[in-house]
Amino acid sequence: MADIRSIPVKQARILRHKILRPNQSPEECIYPGDDDQRTGHFGAFPNDALVGIASIFPEAHPELAESPAWRIRGMATEIEVRGEGMGALLLEACIAHAREQNGSIIWCNARSTVTGFYGKYGFQPVGDEFPLPGIGPHYLMVLYLDQ
Repeated sequence: MADIRSIPVKQARILRHKILRPNQSPEECIYPGDDDQRTGHFGAFPNDALVGIASIFPEAHPELAESPAWRIRGMATEIEVRGEGMGALLLEACIAHAREQNGSIIWCNARSTVTGFYGKYGFQPVGDEFPLPGIGPHYLMVLYLDQ
């Protein structure tokens, strides 16, 4: 299995660009809150090679009243390791980070193809599917930590 570690934001941005947004500029892979001290950036390292990333930010959703809220963004794994549990370990690290920060809710805009993955961890879809321009169809997925 992989070792999950905190990583510098620069490492996260490299894989964000490569895997999630190859058609965008590297500058477009910089997210608001990346440099916030409370933000967690995690990497999956089987055999010391970075093959997966996830970041979690303190960020409220404009349509959700619960607070303190945390947002998962930029979660991705290299194609060759998909299905090997790296994403699960990264998601668990993000959930643990939000719990350590006394978060009450975690949310993300999940690609429609991975809503089942998030559902295994208790995330629930809220509302209808919506498009993210240049990226594709998504659902708002929410996990309530105090339930």
